[in-house]
Amino acid sequence: MAETQPQPVDANSRLKARVRATVPTRDTSLFKREVAEDSKVVSQTQAPELTYNLPDTKQQSINATKHQSNNLQKPQALVSFTLRVDESIDRGLKSLCSEEKITKETFLEAAYLVCQQNQEMMGKVLEISKCRRKERRQTGVSRRAQSMTKYLN
Repeated sequence: MAETQPQPVDANSRLKARVRATVPTRDTSLFKREVAEDSKVVSQTQAPELTYNLPDTKQQSINATKHQSNNLQKPQALVSFTLRVDESIDRGLKSLCSEEKITKETFLEAAYLVCQQNQEMMGKVLEISKCRRKERRQTGVSRRAQSMTKYLN
């Protein structure tokens, strides 16, 4: 006959041996998923919009803003990138963005959208951009030449 060994009674062994309760995963998506029982077809419906009891003027303003933002094409996915700017421009941009409670990225997006609608402004911005790019390239070439002369000497 096989002998059964006694179960350890220390607290660590009991904790490791116990079965943990399972919790269903929480749906944190922006769209509710509806699964048909007969098939595996999943349809997505938008979550109900929350409404608050605000004075009529504020509610109308919020609805107008929502309508305007729905008309703009929202990006499918956000892309991360590094933005390198002059120190003085960075300070001014940070100051402006903190006062207006926006980010530098959203300011850049909005500026691009405005320029897209106003071709004259787009032309001015591109002219200034090309000039600044040329200055930066010249600065880079001179820095590279200086470092090469130090390296060769």
